[in-house]
Amino acid sequence: MPSIEKRRIVIGDVHGDRAGLREILLHARLINDRDSWTGGRSLLIQVSDVIDRGPYSRECVALLRSLQSQAPEAGGQVVRLSGNHELMLLQGNYDYVNFSDPASLAQEIRDDVLAGKITASFSDGSRLYTHAGLRSAVRIAVHDQVGAKTAVSRSKRGGLKKLSDRLNSVFISSLKAGDLNSHPIFHVDHVRGGGHDIGGIFWGDYSLIAASERAYDIPQIFGHTPTRKRSVNHCRGLKLIDIDTGISEVYGGSRVYLEIGPGSAAACLCNASHFEIPAKRIGELHLSWRLASYVEKRRAGNNHSDASRPRDCHVQSV
Repeated sequence: MPSIEKRRIVIGDVHGDRAGLREILLHARLINDRDSWTGGRSLLIQVSDVIDRGPYSRECVALLRSLQSQAPEAGGQVVRLSGNHELMLLQGNYDYVNFSDPASLAQEIRDDVLAGKITASFSDGSRLYTHAGLRSAVRIAVHDQVGAKTAVSRSKRGGLKKLSDRLNSVFISSLKAGDLNSHPIFHVDHVRGGGHDIGGIFWGDYSLIAASERAYDIPQIFGHTPTRKRSVNHCRGLKLIDIDTGISEVYGGSRVYLEIGPGSAAACLCNASHFEIPAKRIGELHLSWRLASYVEKRRAGNNHSDASRPRDCHVQSV
């Protein structure tokens, strides 16, 4: 089944918060209480920064790795992207590490990248997924292998996949060469403390990509810049979507994820009557927004192990 026809669940930055990751996976009906894959043919896309900040980096990596191996047996797929925190680990920069033996996890991540289990980019044929978003200047730097046009036509789905493949090729070749700094995909913009005007796909800040004149030529979903609220950031008619709401308690614990389905649109509100994002159609796809934030129930002491949809989840069809 093509990716574009599958139910897609997109999860933002986890940052070592295993409880938050499990809460979303359970709410999205992708796992059961034993952390076994129950998502069938669903496609899970996690936009990385799985590690650092929170206390369970290794456990979060292990859970996603396990689901990635389980999902294909049911016709499903788990996409694990690399973010700037995984990149820093590969660079030998342990400034944000809060777990033991970071070198061994760096080797595990390196092995997963070389094996194609962790990638820099993914495309479902309709949009591009990276950790921090792709600026047009970075796209131009690799355009010779994806075509001469600055924009990639959404009607030519193969163009996005070729672009994604090229980004992944640059990532792997740079890793093998021991140079994870020189290519524009690795650049850090000035908002994030770097020396470049334009950040790469691991480091670009949402404030800059949202103001870009050409980045929205390619519909994109990414994370990296926490919204610190129980909703996503989006602009350009939902062509640019920042899914990093701050799942980790370090950033407020906003347990939000994105669901994309081929034949329906719904706004599902769970214990958040003030959380309102209208369901919208993009091309031949629909977006379904779900909030898995059980703030009131958590305060009441419930553990929410039930993977079924909560009774208080309001669904608005369009």
